[in-house]
Amino acid sequence: MIVKKREIPLRILIDEALLRRLPLNHPKRTEITQDLLIRRAGFKGEQDMDYYLSLLDDSEFYILQNIRLPLGNNHFQIDFLLLSITFILLIENKNMPGYIEFDADFNQVIRRNNGKTEIYDDPVLQVKRQLIQLAHWLKLNHFTIPPLEFLVTYSNQGSILQNPTKNEEIYKRVCKGGAAVMKIEEFKNRNTKEIFSQKDIKRLVKFLIKSHEPEGSHLNKFSLSSADFVLGVACPSCSRLYMERISGSWHCANCGTSSSDAHVQTIMDYFLIGNPSITNKQLRLLLKLPSDKTASRLLLNTNLPFSGTTKNRVYFPK
Repeated sequence: MIVKKREIPLRILIDEALLRRLPLNHPKRTEITQDLLIRRAGFKGEQDMDYYLSLLDDSEFYILQNIRLPLGNNHFQIDFLLLSITFILLIENKNMPGYIEFDADFNQVIRRNNGKTEIYDDPVLQVKRQLIQLAHWLKLNHFTIPPLEFLVTYSNQGSILQNPTKNEEIYKRVCKGGAAVMKIEEFKNRNTKEIFSQKDIKRLVKFLIKSHEPEGSHLNKFSLSSADFVLGVACPSCSRLYMERISGSWHCANCGTSSSDAHVQTIMDYFLIGNPSITNKQLRLLLKLPSDKTASRLLLNTNLPFSGTTKNRVYFPK
């Protein structure tokens, strides 16, 4: 059963907000767009992998999606963590179309796609590091260390896996998403000794979820300032700025769309691009509203947490 579901990564939400708020000719748009495409591809690949893992017996595994755990001054992240009473499985998933060639001698992967050749770090080595980190984490938190297994899966239907050196570990540990269930059956047959009681494994699951720390903001990567951003309400249909407020609704002069709540995304964007709070005055500037009363009403209707009196009230993201 899935005990921790993945959420849309904050990094994706921030990238999307930046692209809504930056001018079309801004020099950072290309870099942000590329980052967003990579993150979306990874997220989509994990979603595709969900189908194959749903074929497992619900009663045999506790599944944690996209878990990020602290270890010393750092963190380590696991795409899929499967816990059973006999072993723990780590899955690192990739979403890459094209010819994927494993070069185990130099710990790298060569991808050829659409006439382009790219070199990537070896995902087998990557998940092995995660396995070592998880073992250390379990030991530090006084949990039994069971047999730890790992897989690298490729969920993209357009992935063509190649193992030219016939490396045995690649054959055993790397597969297409559709073959994952059969690989997991092999792990089950190899690990039959009961390590955890149901009580123990539930305690571990609860502690894992409690220890999860989502990735923070990456805004500093782009070196942006408030002067870079465009004010106004973005149209939910054509993304143009800005919509005008007429008779209690937002209207887009570009495509004719009307919306009663287009400002909600704009307020969310304001927080995502690095603002920790918002006041009535800041909202009026952001939404280009002439009326103090309209700004107050919109803020109240968002049900955001706040502090201060009516006149000096400050609102915060949920």
